[in-house]
Amino acid sequence: MRYAICFAPSPISPLWHQGCRWLGRDAGSGHSVPRLCFRGLDPAFLAELTRKPARYGFQATLVAPFRLRPPLTEADLLAALADLASRQPPVVLPPLAVGQQDFCFCLRPVRHSAAVQTLAARCTRAFDRFRAPLQPIELARSKAAQLSGQEKRNLELWGSPYVFEQFRFHFTLTGRMSEGRNRERVHGALVEIFDPLLDAPLSVDSLCLFVEPAFGQPLRCLGRFSLSPPAADAAARISHDQQLLRQDLHPGYECHSA
Repeated sequence: MRYAICFAPSPISPLWHQGCRWLGRDAGSGHSVPRLCFRGLDPAFLAELTRKPARYGFQATLVAPFRLRPPLTEADLLAALADLASRQPPVVLPPLAVGQQDFCFCLRPVRHSAAVQTLAARCTRAFDRFRAPLQPIELARSKAAQLSGQEKRNLELWGSPYVFEQFRFHFTLTGRMSEGRNRERVHGALVEIFDPLLDAPLSVDSLCLFVEPAFGQPLRCLGRFSLSPPAADAAARISHDQQLLRQDLHPGYECHSA
């Protein structure tokens, strides 16, 4: 069993419903969602294209899936997540846009957001004590990917290549796609489907715990915790965030739309 710390839009929001319709799955209920016909895309092609992101659900991962370090329990993890959420202010992101990451289509902010980078860094540090070391097969599987030197060091130290400077907030929508007509049609469909929902900034106002019952099985949203810091803690939070920004974050990140 593995756990991940994520942001997912409110289950009553249009963005959540549209994301679930695209992926064909609701990670909150665990149920399949009927897909509409998207620009004449073949249903079998679309099902295969979204197979991997559908397993993870419509969410933006802040802490990649990890196994619990004994003797810590799921109840301990839930309690720690509730505590962090109670001391963390919501983060307002620039509007999202359809873009690309590692040859996959995704939704990601149109501009760099230091605030969400700080939130992800804080989560990485806060929950590292819950993370069991990667097993040799997990480490080998991850290292087989094309990683930079820093990403390999992140993998060994933090269990994921994509933390701190290498973290990129995004909602994955497809598997990897090469250039070609299908890619253009998929991009057109995604813009048509999501653009009407992306005019306004996005409020990251909760943290969610997702659980993978066994390796390769679909992830489910186990709990959602609203972000709402006590007023007395505000000054301390600002100071702490500034320290994280200086220590962990890269100032030059930008999103490039597809």
